Amino acid sequence: MRLIATLSILFLGGLAVYLGSHGHPRPSLPVAVQPAPTESSKTNAPDGFFVGGGDQRTYVQYATPDPLLHSFMQSVMEGNSDPTTKGKEIFLKICAACHQKDGAGKDGLAPPLLDSEWVLASKSDRLVRIVLNGLSGPIEVRGKKWNLAMPPLKANLGDDQIAVVLTYVRSRLADHHAAHVTPETVAAARKDLRSKPESSDSLLQISVE
Repeated sequence: MRLIATLSILFLGGLAVYLGSHGHPRPSLPVAVQPAPTESSKTNAPDGFFVGGGDQRTYVQYATPDPLLHSFMQSVMEGNSDPTTKGKEIFLKICAACHQKDGAGKDGLAPPLLDSEWVLASKSDRLVRIVLNGLSGPIEVRGKKWNLAMPPLKANLGDDQIAVVLTYVRSRLADHHAAHVTPETVAAARKDLRSKPESSDSLLQISVE
């Protein structure tokens, strides 16, 4: 009898484990939504950022029109009257993911914005086009060659939004004191439609004197 009782307990225990794993699976832990494998993600550079938390956590992509990103940008622009505050908030949410909060960049992720000749040029036309159209291929920054892709932001950032964030980078980040970027400069660059990201060669054809 004792043997039968023992076998019965083992059988019922095994049956419970089987049903628990097949008939009624345990709830899985929340899985973070990951971006599609784009050129930028192949080089470890994120092509977006997360919003929300828990089960509502959603990945927002930079390069394609995204209602959540548009909503975030609108809230930033309407939430404060100070352009510097707006620019800093956009920078910390989008740019800092790759270029770091201090703008120093990171190997294998993104070149520095800090003291970069591309950032501090007399005119901002090249920098504006990088943000609008993205960047692909090698580029030299502060004497070092980088070959990391950057996604275009023109689908989600308006002229005013690009102007305030680039003004922050050029005139307020660390000890930068370069001239401000105007929405009109961004609008003019946006009219020059490009189907491919910018390259170092294409950018160097643009005068910044």
